[in-house]
Amino acid sequence: MDVIEKAALQLQALIGRDGLGGALHSEDVDGGEDGREVANPEGLAGHTSKRRCVIIEEIEDEDYALKEPWVIESYEQSATEPFRFGVMHFENLFTEQEAMQQSPYAPFKDEEEWGLARWLFRQTTQTGADEFLKLPINRTRPSFKNKKVLFKKIDQLPAGSKWHFDVLTVEGNVEGPNGQPLFEELELWRRCPVDTVRELIDNPAFRAYMAYAAVKMKRDGVHFYSEMNTADWWGEVQIELPEGACIAPVILASDKTTLTVLRGDKTTWPVYLTIGNIDKSVRRKPSAHAVLLIGYIPVSKLHCFSKAAHSEAGYRLFHTCMAKILQPLIEAAKSGIDMICTDGVVRRVYPILAAYLADHPEQCLVACCKENRCLWCVVPWKQRGNNRRFPLRKHTQTAEILRRTGDDDEPPSEYTKLGLRPVYEPFWADLPHCDIFASITPDILHQLHKGVIKDHLLNWVEKIVGKSALDERFCEMSRAHGLRHFSRGILVLSQWTGGEAKEIEKVLLGILVGQVSSRVLKAIRALLDFTYYAQYETHSDKTLRQMRQALDTFHHNKSALIELGVWEHFNIPKLHSLIHYVDAIVCLGCLDGVNTENSECLHIDYVKKAYRRQEALKRRQAYLAWYTGLLEAELKGQVAHETSRDKDEEEDSWAEDEDDGSKDSEGESDDVAVVGEDQPDDENVKALRQLVNSNVARAYHVPLMPTACPVSLATLTPSYGAPDFQLKLNEFLRDYRPGTPPATERSTFDLYHSLSLLLPPSIHISNEKRICRLRAVPAVPRVNDKKAVAARFDLAQPRMPTSAAAALTASPAPASGVDPSSVPNFGVVAGMDPNGTGNCIGINTIKIPCSCPPLRDHIRKNLF
Repeated sequence: MDVIEKAALQLQALIGRDGLGGALHSEDVDGGEDGREVANPEGLAGHTSKRRCVIIEEIEDEDYALKEPWVIESYEQSATEPFRFGVMHFENLFTEQEAMQQSPYAPFKDEEEWGLARWLFRQTTQTGADEFLKLPINRTRPSFKNKKVLFKKIDQLPAGSKWHFDVLTVEGNVEGPNGQPLFEELELWRRCPVDTVRELIDNPAFRAYMAYAAVKMKRDGVHFYSEMNTADWWGEVQIELPEGACIAPVILASDKTTLTVLRGDKTTWPVYLTIGNIDKSVRRKPSAHAVLLIGYIPVSKLHCFSKAAHSEAGYRLFHTCMAKILQPLIEAAKSGIDMICTDGVVRRVYPILAAYLADHPEQCLVACCKENRCLWCVVPWKQRGNNRRFPLRKHTQTAEILRRTGDDDEPPSEYTKLGLRPVYEPFWADLPHCDIFASITPDILHQLHKGVIKDHLLNWVEKIVGKSALDERFCEMSRAHGLRHFSRGILVLSQWTGGEAKEIEKVLLGILVGQVSSRVLKAIRALLDFTYYAQYETHSDKTLRQMRQALDTFHHNKSALIELGVWEHFNIPKLHSLIHYVDAIVCLGCLDGVNTENSECLHIDYVKKAYRRQEALKRRQAYLAWYTGLLEAELKGQVAHETSRDKDEEEDSWAEDEDDGSKDSEGESDDVAVVGEDQPDDENVKALRQLVNSNVARAYHVPLMPTACPVSLATLTPSYGAPDFQLKLNEFLRDYRPGTPPATERSTFDLYHSLSLLLPPSIHISNEKRICRLRAVPAVPRVNDKKAVAARFDLAQPRMPTSAAAALTASPAPASGVDPSSVPNFGVVAGMDPNGTGNCIGINTIKIPCSCPPLRDHIRKNLF
């Protein structure tokens, strides 16, 4: 009998056949003579230390064992032959510093002084830094005594590519008082994109996260897609280049954003650049500085143009500026440029535009098509609601049509048929090896979270259920770890972000059970399934088929929404764009690496903080200087640490800076318990961190100290909702601990209000192990100024192999996949020593209806 079968029998004896659950084999831990914790072989019957930590390992399930190793296949034409070896820029710098007997942190004295300078530069204003350095109590005694010396040292740090300033004169069609045409002078700030690519591919901080050639990733004969080099685009372009060529897939992002608070008259239009060679997990982290700013597109009202010509002039101005910024890429993508890579090898690098990240209006601006047309195919605008595929747009053909339209008096028939805009010289027309329509990536944030889900699906649901009724169901939703509880509903949300939409997606399906018809529920579930599939970090041929099937299921059942009168048609651009998601994944890799959410996070550090910190009249020059100094300081520190830091330490240092919107004034996250006594202390947090970083695949952790002790049966039964606790505990002791005195009315127990489960990494969701916290917290009445706290009893759905599931239930699972009698009850598990005291975890009994399917994010956390 293996461990899982034994655990299943133990749990069956504890809770009977009324529920499906899983029990983990446990060992108590006592302190040894030398002060270390050792396992107590006596288990429940032996004496337990008052202070202990229980961490239990579980064997790997057969269903999740790796059947075959990964198979990595290279393309015939690959970048495998380096030209020569070279010395990277930072290696040259360190060699010079060693020769001059300088610190790696020069011009600063040491790492501590550099850390102080970095903090002052990032977190304070110039005036604040000056006041801090002049404080009499300041005993750090840095070598810089005021802000002038500080910024002088920062200017001495190694700089990246230089900024260039261009003045663009735009002549309008409006005449002045003397009959002359009015014009405007606009400022264009830009950096060479080729030099920026060189900075990234030469940065030793990215050495462990860099890829240089396309590969095919397979297991069991199934093709997997993840990073950009595992997708088809890289391999197809690689074949077109000479032998030994190394592709640097250029990823561009642009997004117009406001600079001021409570005033909308100040906006800027930054353009960012990164390369697909760097792992997407690093590109997503703003603190890694793997995405760099390369330019600012001028923002102007263009008053020199009439109202009718204003929009068209704005389109052409954007393309003119982008063409000037990307001009160096044309020759570099044709013939390649020798660059020293992070591994010290000199390769012939071809920087080629691979992806462009933008929201829907800006995507249409880049593609030169109208906003009521599809960016990828030539579907007629009245047929976008059909689940049909149409021919794709062609890069060369579209560029030729736009050129002919500008040369001729009458536009060709294809111009109107394709829904193009009057931009006769698009910036992408002459970029080698580029297909601009395949480069425009799906936008999960604006198309799915804030588009299809928030603007459309939630609107349909409100019309069916009613706004007030739906809001009440959000308020009444049970709390659970990792889920946001909308205690005041969703109608009070004044500003929607991607975070709010994501949290609503997790609970929306459960809220609608019993409120809508089965067809409507299938349509909504299909859209939610598609949304979660789109966020996978790794896809396979199987998951891509399931993704297509989810979209087909929605279109098959969408007529139920029309029959209810909640919507007249589905001719929606963002809804139609879902057809192209699978093709984009196959072409460029998983969409989490090309999401606009990544670029929008950069606005805070690269644009808004810099702007608001400067009081100079020429703000543009001021915050460009601030941005350059920021990168110099950050890159200096990364490279100085690079030789003495391992990968795990870099992962910790590149912590996620993004705000997922899970906590704000309108709701609260349930990641931690509300009860003060149940908050994780420092020792428990340290133990959990060690557990995550260990080699253990599955385990659970009990807090070091019991939350409540001692608790009698008279208190335990009503407070924790366990009326059969004594009966089931005595059955368990009789079957598995014979000779142990049974529990009586006088027995007392130590209670633990939480149990932390270590979940293994999922190839589709995350490569990192995760902690899931299950809580059993009774209600706490109001005491003086302390508010009353509602009870919290979480429900778990453990993954069980077939053999263990068969041991727990006599009947097979229903076709729907969820049996109400098979949902596990997080019951009371008790350990009692011969003295009549013991340890238990209090759990409430909760069941869910059979018609409520598991939500994908809940499956990720093993929760319903």
